[in-house]
Amino acid sequence: MPCLIDTCVLRELHLRRPYWRVRRAIDDLWLEDIHLSIVTFAIMEGGVLRLPEEFKQRRVRGWMREIRRKLGANLHGIDYETAILWGQIMTSAARRELRLPYPDGLIAATAKRHGLKVMTRNVGNFVPFGIEVFDPWADPKESGYDFGEEPASDTPEPGSTSAELAMPLEPGDAETAGLATATPAAA
Repeated sequence: MPCLIDTCVLRELHLRRPYWRVRRAIDDLWLEDIHLSIVTFAIMEGGVLRLPEEFKQRRVRGWMREIRRKLGANLHGIDYETAILWGQIMTSAARRELRLPYPDGLIAATAKRHGLKVMTRNVGNFVPFGIEVFDPWADPKESGYDFGEEPASDTPEPGSTSAELAMPLEPGDAETAGLATATPAAA
């Protein structure tokens, strides 16, 4: 099923050693079934500007351009219908006294507009608005998703969907890739 991946999933794939269940969930999708909201790029740009070095900023922006190129038509902007849905979602949240960040409201509206399931750890920002979600960080018993066994390697398999979306290694990263640890903690 086509899936809109939330910013937290893309950030996880940015790590040298992404959480294996997130990798597995992405690998179970074809690249053609992965969708992103343009809002994710706005959020990522905010993170880029907080990076301490210009080299790191250029590297992450290059990665973002590559993802944009790979996703093509599956990168969704905010059109009239999405904006109307966003207004409805934000009004519904306010009436129910739910705190819904504007970016998540726009991502929810994008998912609703295009009939997409959202892969996220922020389930509470989507479910109240009738949006189907999948949380790869959740206990598999709760999700009913069969992740299989944890892989022996902490890095994405070459040619896999997660490798297609992962931050490319720079020279020298191969030696230090084992030093970074990914945990199921909040991104």
